[in-house]
Amino acid sequence: MSYTIAVAQRKGGVGKTTVAVSVAAELCRRGKEVAMIDADPQRSACQWAEPGTLKFPVYEIALSDQNATNWFRELNHVAAKYGCVIVDTAASEHALSTSIAVASLVLVPCTPSGLDLEATVRTLEIIDSVRARRQGHPSLILVPNRVDIRTLEGQQIVAELTGFGEVVGTALGDRSAFVRAFSAGKSVADMPEGLLAHREIQLLCNLIEKTLDAIPYRSEN
Repeated sequence: MSYTIAVAQRKGGVGKTTVAVSVAAELCRRGKEVAMIDADPQRSACQWAEPGTLKFPVYEIALSDQNATNWFRELNHVAAKYGCVIVDTAASEHALSTSIAVASLVLVPCTPSGLDLEATVRTLEIIDSVRARRQGHPSLILVPNRVDIRTLEGQQIVAELTGFGEVVGTALGDRSAFVRAFSAGKSVADMPEGLLAHREIQLLCNLIEKTLDAIPYRSEN
């Protein structure tokens, strides 16, 4: 089985790259053949990988309005060599629609912000539009990000996301370990101060693996 996981959100600044790189690193640690595609022209994932210490490859395949067909072709080329491809998408509607159209699973990060919730509603509308053409696929996990679950604000964002009727993953804290991991070009699991952050990513990846195992079809790569 080959899977494509798109990390997507209609609004920028929600931590898509942090989620994408952290999930890719953890799945790689679990023995999966993982590659990552940086489809965002901002190249954040490529910058993270520049020191060369990540244990999985990052391919720069930007997705613009003009190159959807070429992007599909290059994605297929990468997917043919790996069991799992993680796509860090751009925030544009075109980029989301294109990446979601080939995804087995979509992760949608959302921070405790009214603007993020509004963007999540639009992202879910795009996903539902794709699902109408793909017999209910792809699967979806909403990811509360930069959240302190002990606070009222943290509990409210989880409740808001649960209200969408989709699967809600483990909340990821607003932890400096993620920022330092980016600066060091490492996964958060390799950071001395990253124990709590890594545990959160492990719990999220437990859910991701369970969700992928339940998908009864091969990814449309």
